[in-house]
Amino acid sequence: MIRPLLRTALVLTTALAAATANADVLAGKYCEAGCDRFRSVSIFGDAMNGNTEPLSLLGGPTHSGLLDASAMVYDPGEKTVLVADFFGQKIHVFPADARGDVAPLRAFSSPQMGQPRNVVRVAGQDEYIALSSNFVLAFARTATGSTAPLRMTSFAPMVINNASGLAYLPGSDEIAVGDYEDLGGGLARGEVLVFPRAINGAPLPSRRIGGAQTQLGSYVNALAVDAARGELFVLVTDADSRSRIVVFPVGADGDVAPLRVIGGDQTQMVNAAGLDYYAFRDELLVASGTFNSATTHVLGFARGASGNVAPSRDISGPDTGVGGASGWASVVGVPLALVYADGFE
Repeated sequence: MIRPLLRTALVLTTALAAATANADVLAGKYCEAGCDRFRSVSIFGDAMNGNTEPLSLLGGPTHSGLLDASAMVYDPGEKTVLVADFFGQKIHVFPADARGDVAPLRAFSSPQMGQPRNVVRVAGQDEYIALSSNFVLAFARTATGSTAPLRMTSFAPMVINNASGLAYLPGSDEIAVGDYEDLGGGLARGEVLVFPRAINGAPLPSRRIGGAQTQLGSYVNALAVDAARGELFVLVTDADSRSRIVVFPVGADGDVAPLRVIGGDQTQMVNAAGLDYYAFRDELLVASGTFNSATTHVLGFARGASGNVAPSRDISGPDTGVGGASGWASVVGVPLALVYADGFE
């Protein structure tokens, strides 16, 4: 016989788990004329695959404030999803389980930031780092409304040319920024610039990954990091629009060969714009086919995959509600949110 107090605890725990335990894959889009601008984020179940409708949508014209989701990141400390809204020129902070046309917990903008490309949470520092085309900016985690950054880099287009891709490296307290170097004659080559997290003023990188051996393509689109294993994932695209994932140690520097590369026709990565390391499933998620692409996919690959391999997950087809007119721009995996006070899920 179960004692009454124990029975109550079991019922409460079961109800709490049913109410809050959830894992999802969120895919965001840019939106051009003719598509539904205000349905910026599609929410798929954790294991969904194939030609499937999303479980729900996030966005709407009345409360959400979202115009697009050019980049997203999950903040496990606050259990929120940060959305960089490029056309809306804001960073929105939503509860991880937000659905429909709901207001964010808070949103902030800044004249200095303009159109944000990416944003990350810096654990332990109670701040966000945001990235625009030429600037790295730090904001208080509680920032709201139009606000000045805590600090920011100065304008130096010969260093930060047209940045896209941002990751925080907690082991060294650094930030990695994706960019490209102009080789002249209409040619470019991707690079990753690494700065101290607290950088302010002149953007002097502490190190740089770049050169012919790196296989960083024509430009870098997105970055992700597996801090536990010390690996940096770089999503790049070549001049012919083919994309691949290039993997380096987080401490890499100079013209170095990658640890491994995921790329080739079987991967289906073309015009890929978004990347996330989804630790809950030990999976790399890719948003492939940004606007004006022939096909659009949310792809999954095993973290340790290498070579010209088929994806283990491919969410694509007309039922997804997203095609080439809008296209996927970002993706993030949101793990089980239920964590007890003792740290066990």
